Amino acid sequence: MIKYFDNCATTKADEQVVDIITKYQTETYFNPSARSSFSLNIANDIANARQKIAKLLGATNAELVFTASGTEADNLAMLGTIRPKSGNVVLTESEHSAVFNTAQVLKNRGYEVRIAKTTTDGHIDVADFVSKVDSQTVLACFMHVNNETGAVNDVRTINALVKRANPRTLTFSDGVQAVGKIPVNFASLGVDLYSFSAHKIHAGKGVGCLIAKNGVRVNPIITGGGQEKGIRSGTEYVGGVVALATAVQNAVEKVAEHTEIFQQYKQILRNCLAKTPDWRENCTENCSPAIMSLAFRGIKGEVLLHMLEQFDIIVGTGSACSSKNKQSRIAKAIAMPLDYTEGILRISFSKYNTTDQVQLLGEKLAFCVEQLRKTMHYVTE
Repeated sequence: MIKYFDNCATTKADEQVVDIITKYQTETYFNPSARSSFSLNIANDIANARQKIAKLLGATNAELVFTASGTEADNLAMLGTIRPKSGNVVLTESEHSAVFNTAQVLKNRGYEVRIAKTTTDGHIDVADFVSKVDSQTVLACFMHVNNETGAVNDVRTINALVKRANPRTLTFSDGVQAVGKIPVNFASLGVDLYSFSAHKIHAGKGVGCLIAKNGVRVNPIITGGGQEKGIRSGTEYVGGVVALATAVQNAVEKVAEHTEIFQQYKQILRNCLAKTPDWRENCTENCSPAIMSLAFRGIKGEVLLHMLEQFDIIVGTGSACSSKNKQSRIAKAIAMPLDYTEGILRISFSKYNTTDQVQLLGEKLAFCVEQLRKTMHYVTE
């Protein structure tokens, strides 16, 4: 049986979610934009799902736009909202590729892109970030939870400081690794735009969502039939949207319970690695309970990943969206020592993990590190 610890990359879909998706694909499969009464009922189901998610995430005074992914939601937030033809965009080196690479698109369109520093555990250097905001800043992007280290940023405070520096600056936070993992209330955060993704919280792949504060104009980046109030054309993935509402409710209701359990899981792993030399936990304070980022000196994380597979254990080495890159941009951003940068493992938990699974992971991880270092004739620091 697979022991899966790469839940930042994707999650197992709940049976309840699969049932909902199947229903809308095989039974009530009508196009919500058609004119029949059956289609009107489906359109109403989407409206109810939108309202439910908005209430759960404190976004009842906002516009929710459903997309095909978190990446598309990020792109829509950045490419669909900027008004002036010039100015600067502020973000950090630690942003997800969907944000970081989209900023490069804006740079190619003539905007100045300013990159703020990141601390050694993946948090945003708030002072440096705010110092880069000025009267010409049109967009500020600051992720809620670092997708590689798990660092949780104080979005509310950063937003307030940015708005104090320039009230006209649009603020955007990528919440893909936050929703369902830590408490999220859009109204309380204060940002203009916020994104999240379905398949990170046991819903189906193929659905994302952008939350936009009322009054924030979002222009389409995909044009066509005018679905989603003209903001995102394309026939809606009805089952995926309805299932997302159920998944958000399930996740939000269990955040406190899962936080306690996942913190216990982290301690189990620390205990298992207590006698293993030369490893580090990349974020230890103000971190997501669901993410534990480790780095081992002198070892390649990908080798460890494949060694663990022989025990039917699956872990990650960082963002699945940038797995083809040989060196993690985040490792550089947090100034990780060079002899640790290739040895990163990202362990991410879900409600389907058990204490026994985590204990096995810890024991086998310590074993694999020891075996690798024996073959390398490794000398400890």
